[in-house]
Amino acid sequence: MRVRRPLRVRLQAATLLAVLAFGTINLLLVGRVTYTALRSEQERRLAFVANLLAQRAVRPLLLDDRVALLQLVDESRTLDPDLVLLAVVGPRGTVLASSATPEGEAWLASPADRGRASQLSRQGLRVAEAPVLGGQLGTVWVGISERTLRAALTRVIGIICLMVTAFLAAGMAVAAALARSFTRRVGSLVDFAERVDLDEAPPPLSLDNEDEIAALGTQLAAMAERLRRLHEATRQQEREMARVEQLATLGTLAAGVAHEINNPLAGIRTAIERLLRHVPASDAVRYGTVLRDAVTRIERAVRGMLEFSRAGEVTLGRVVVPEVVEQSLRLAAPRLEERRISVVQNLPSELPAALADGGQLSQVILNLILNACDAMPEGGVLTISGGTTGRRLWLEVADTGCGVPEELGERIFLPFVTSKPAGAGTGLGLAVSRAAIREMGGNLQLVTVPVGACFRIELELVS
Repeated sequence: MRVRRPLRVRLQAATLLAVLAFGTINLLLVGRVTYTALRSEQERRLAFVANLLAQRAVRPLLLDDRVALLQLVDESRTLDPDLVLLAVVGPRGTVLASSATPEGEAWLASPADRGRASQLSRQGLRVAEAPVLGGQLGTVWVGISERTLRAALTRVIGIICLMVTAFLAAGMAVAAALARSFTRRVGSLVDFAERVDLDEAPPPLSLDNEDEIAALGTQLAAMAERLRRLHEATRQQEREMARVEQLATLGTLAAGVAHEINNPLAGIRTAIERLLRHVPASDAVRYGTVLRDAVTRIERAVRGMLEFSRAGEVTLGRVVVPEVVEQSLRLAAPRLEERRISVVQNLPSELPAALADGGQLSQVILNLILNACDAMPEGGVLTISGGTTGRRLWLEVADTGCGVPEELGERIFLPFVTSKPAGAGTGLGLAVSRAAIREMGGNLQLVTVPVGACFRIELELVS
């Protein structure tokens, strides 16, 4: 069976999404924590250098020793390789001594940037300030580049990405192994379910591990066996229902058969009486012909009843449908004559043979004909039509009677559901007929028509 969304693919996709989500969250959290820690450490270093330079710059500023002050600034830059700016600014904002890289010089030369010394500049420069002697002698500015911080953060992110990639590869491998193991065993259950045939014993089912899937397989096998037994019991009940309906139909036909036998017997009795009175030879021939025809009619009626009563298990074979229709019409002839019903047959002369059981099909057609007779107590027209559609043969039995009430619809095929008056039927005929046709691989359905009722039989053609 082709599955649109295989479980294996869904498991792998879920694992991929879980690892990616986990990696992304770790990347964001670890990156944020790392950046915060590095930035705090950098700010501590920056404050330490600024305060140290402010303390050491007191003496040169008091002595107005510019050379010593410049030397102090240059020496202080060697304390941290990331320092890009050291400057001592007088109380009036005049730069007294400075040592800076080009980016530090650019910041120092911009009065607007100097007003935001505690903020990160556009050039990625962080600047801290420390007053010299409470600000009386000036201020020390120390700037440090964030390049090192960002490079460290990039390295951390790279390591995390590598870890996520490794986790992703390992997760996908584990997911693929688990998916193969899981879906293989689930596939065994699906294959078992596909091979279950209710007419045969369940196929063997073997699962290795003693886990939930194995328990499910055991329950599935037990359920298949229970379904097979239930199916067999249902089939047996259907056969019993068919036998009940068959007996009921035989009872219905009994009156017609009695009439069919009684008239020939009366003719035989009269002919025999005349023969016994020593009639001439010419009359003997004439009465002998009457006797022969009467006996033939009796044999035909009795033979039809016997064939009908022997219908039981479905045995599929090649069936010429028009012949079966003729046989059913012969059996129903007394009832058709009694109800003054005319029969119209629209069966093609070259109608292909169908794959069916002749006896069962005759019983179904006879049941439909008798139902039509019951629906037309004052007479009417019974039309039997047939044809082919693709690889199927169809046969329709239609009448001009009272029809099937709309509220019944498909319920008319349920056991003990009937539109006839109480005591006029068992309510099993159509249910048994549909079950018999379905056992032949066909279908029996009610067709909507303007007047009366129409039942359509569909059967497979002989290959």
